[in-house]
Amino acid sequence: MSVGLVLEGGGMRGAYTAGVLDEFLKNNVLFPVIYAVSAGSCCALSYLSGQYERNKEIFYRYVADSRYVSIHNLRQTGSLFGFDFIFGELFQKLVPFDEEAFRGSKMRLMAGATDLLTGGMAYFSQADMDERFLPIQASSSLPFLSNVITINGRPYLDGGIAAPVPYERSLADGNAKNVVVLTRDYSFRKAAQPDYPRAVINAWYHDYPAFVDTLQARPNVYNHQLLSIRRQEEMGNMVVLRPSGPINISRYEKNPETLMEIYRMGRRDAQQKLPLVQRLLEQNGIS
Repeated sequence: MSVGLVLEGGGMRGAYTAGVLDEFLKNNVLFPVIYAVSAGSCCALSYLSGQYERNKEIFYRYVADSRYVSIHNLRQTGSLFGFDFIFGELFQKLVPFDEEAFRGSKMRLMAGATDLLTGGMAYFSQADMDERFLPIQASSSLPFLSNVITINGRPYLDGGIAAPVPYERSLADGNAKNVVVLTRDYSFRKAAQPDYPRAVINAWYHDYPAFVDTLQARPNVYNHQLLSIRRQEEMGNMVVLRPSGPINISRYEKNPETLMEIYRMGRRDAQQKLPLVQRLLEQNGIS
């Protein structure tokens, strides 16, 4: 029996995930397979490449850079996030990514994106990554604020739409035990109404009716997932790391000190849960 690591997205709340993953790297806590969406998939890259505190450096030094995320990017390119910068200069020169280590990692990445034609999920591994890391771009491309990403002729957007927390794929792959990293605290629930009026969604994505339905249903899906995760946690099938306090920031927070507070919370919470995580791995023959 294997154990999956599952990473929620959440924009700049991903600083929490970055803290958790750095604590895992520091203690050599490694998983056979990682299921991640959106900001979680971005953070997972440095975890698989074994680059301790690389994500921290990005959050602290570059998130405030307008080339990383800005209205200017949105006006100029159609996407709020500057993917050309993130997977270009940042990736190659400013905070170099060890692509060789990533591709050769014994851990396997399953980065999820939402397929606009079906409204369902598609997952991409290291072998699916091109030089621009389009699957990660797709996984992180928010509706209305990003261009549709086309991979092998199919259109994709943010993986957190169809699977806000992609644990169900891990279970389907036979991982009866999972470690789940959330970026919302224990009490959080989404409001029942959709994030966007259906008329707006229909007007914007009228060519993709299945996607419209998925986006409309997302709040209920997310709340159901949180309840299911809580039950799995109570049954001993999941170790869940969630923020020990509310993270009251926007998805696009740019203050580096605020992001470092969230990062440090992730480190502290991971330290506290580390014995449970290590025990779960050891009980399933992973060390």
